[in-house]
Amino acid sequence: MPLIRIIFKVLIIVVIYIIIVMALRIMYKDIKGGNKRKKVSKHLGLEVMRVGDDSSNLKVGSVIPIHTKLTIGRKEDNMLVLHDQYVSGNHAVAFVKNDNYYIKDLNSTNGTLLNNKKLEKTMDLKVDDEIIIGEYVFKVIG
Repeated sequence: MPLIRIIFKVLIIVVIYIIIVMALRIMYKDIKGGNKRKKVSKHLGLEVMRVGDDSSNLKVGSVIPIHTKLTIGRKEDNMLVLHDQYVSGNHAVAFVKNDNYYIKDLNSTNGTLLNNKKLEKTMDLKVDDEIIIGEYVFKVIG
């Protein structure tokens, strides 16, 4: 009987030590930021350089930030709505992936121009790039 008591006491002490060690490891990781998501180091936005004829929603000089995703088009469910006959309902999307910024044309009728070249595939966005969608012109700023 005394042998079983000793074994249980030792077992309880070992379990308590394991719990303490695991708790300390978790606290250490939290303090060091081990599980934090990497934040985007640069923040880009689109500066409005030229607007279409119906420019009621945007003014030249306005800046539209690109957080994680910015949908662009004529439909009201887009994040950036452009009232222009040359803009498709869902025209383009700018987005962040792996700390880089990209733009993609969504098979729009009239296309999207990046630095005066038609977008054929997803392309990197960099500061000072020029984007043309319909009558609208945007400059990438950071």
